Amino acid sequence: METSWQEVAKLSQQYRYTRLEYWLNETLFTISWWVLLVTTLGLFIVWVIILDKKRIFEILSYGFMVSSISTILDAFGLILMFWQYNHTLTPLSIPIEIHIIQMPIIYMIIYQYFKRWKTFLIAITINAFIFAFILEALLVWLHIYELYIWKHIYSFIPYILIGVIFKWIIDKLGQKNYA
Repeated sequence: METSWQEVAKLSQQYRYTRLEYWLNETLFTISWWVLLVTTLGLFIVWVIILDKKRIFEILSYGFMVSSISTILDAFGLILMFWQYNHTLTPLSIPIEIHIIQMPIIYMIIYQYFKRWKTFLIAITINAFIFAFILEALLVWLHIYELYIWKHIYSFIPYILIGVIFKWIIDKLGQKNYA
């Protein structure tokens, strides 16, 4: 059976309507929604206060890279049905609060405070452990995140690699500016 583009578009419209309806009736103002809102705003406020303004471009560049790759990887995971988000701050399928705000801020804080490679690697490994085995499990428990064919252990190494690769890139770019 061949599927036409019109059928795909119709299903996409149905999905959009159904997703919005679900979000309005089952997500908005629930405990999960409030947890996402409070943690997002709280983390953002703390980050603005502690941000090293002298290094803002460098730190934001690092955060932008983290945000970009985590959003792209998350989109692939959603498309492949590795996982799904039952509740998000907005009616979008991708939780912008996690991949655009929370995760990049935590990585930027680590990047800001752990400048030397040895301490950075320790901090980013601890972060990966907390993200993979504690925060992801908490999101599952709160019914925000649902795993299908993904396991928490699969997230551990990517969380480390994201931090390490982008620190290496920013460090290399910084060396060229001062050479």
